Amino acid sequence: MRNGRRGNVRSAVTLLALAGLKPGDHWADSTAPRLGVQKIMDWSGGHWAKSYATGSREDFRKKTLRQWVDKGFAVLNPDNLNIATNSQLNEYCLSDEAVQAVRSYGTDAFEGVLVIFLNEASEAVKARAEALHAAMISVDLSDGEEFLLSPAGQNPLLKKMVEEFVPRFAPGAKVLYLGDTRGKHARFEGRIFEETLGLSFDPHGRMPDLVLYDEVREWLFLMEAVKSKGPFDGERHRSLRELFATPVAGLVFVNCFENREAMRQWLPELAWETEAWVADDPDHLIHLNGSRFLGPYER
Repeated sequence: MRNGRRGNVRSAVTLLALAGLKPGDHWADSTAPRLGVQKIMDWSGGHWAKSYATGSREDFRKKTLRQWVDKGFAVLNPDNLNIATNSQLNEYCLSDEAVQAVRSYGTDAFEGVLVIFLNEASEAVKARAEALHAAMISVDLSDGEEFLLSPAGQNPLLKKMVEEFVPRFAPGAKVLYLGDTRGKHARFEGRIFEETLGLSFDPHGRMPDLVLYDEVREWLFLMEAVKSKGPFDGERHRSLRELFATPVAGLVFVNCFENREAMRQWLPELAWETEAWVADDPDHLIHLNGSRFLGPYER
């Protein structure tokens, strides 16, 4: 296992963990435990004397496990399509076809089982992709377009933000950015950001979940779906105010919650000069201090 991202020590210990193998076990003993990235790393250090720092989590996820899932060798959350990519609840396991191939390694049956894996794995990946697409959340944008979000994390709340908040508090505003929990789908109007607003940045950076541009009022709404991650606290409010600073539009920060109970746990962290909106009571806003009830603050 020495070629490319899938051929290194990290990938080797990942395979041993996902096969449930300890020193002294045989390939035929392979199982298919469901493990998160941290548990895979713990298995490596605990059973194979290869320890990894917490900062290695992204290397495991992006450089090994993501490729395995894409090729059908491993499965991400086999029974739940609704877990966000960055959630600590994510679990990986070997696919059924992969388990059979691993168990037969070193035997006369391996070549035949490998052929079966290569033939069936792509079909399994295709079937899972079709199931994910069927579960996608349809979002009706204000310009009449439809946008699809994966059924995970805060995306159901994002749908309500677009379809419930926008017509009430930002009618006619254009969606310039709409992120997706899984990170594979996003609407990004780069030309408007650059040519109209004079802004240029990496859409894969720490963007708000939703960015709206109200050209009539010259307001730029930065909105966060507060569910699996935090709201606009003081630090994030300051950093985004600098990142989105433009002479063309004033900034309006809106923290969005499913309900008041969800808002209550984050209330101490909400930055001043932001708004709070609750999806199950969509006609109202909670204003956190300042001289006006809705609108940008001049600096």
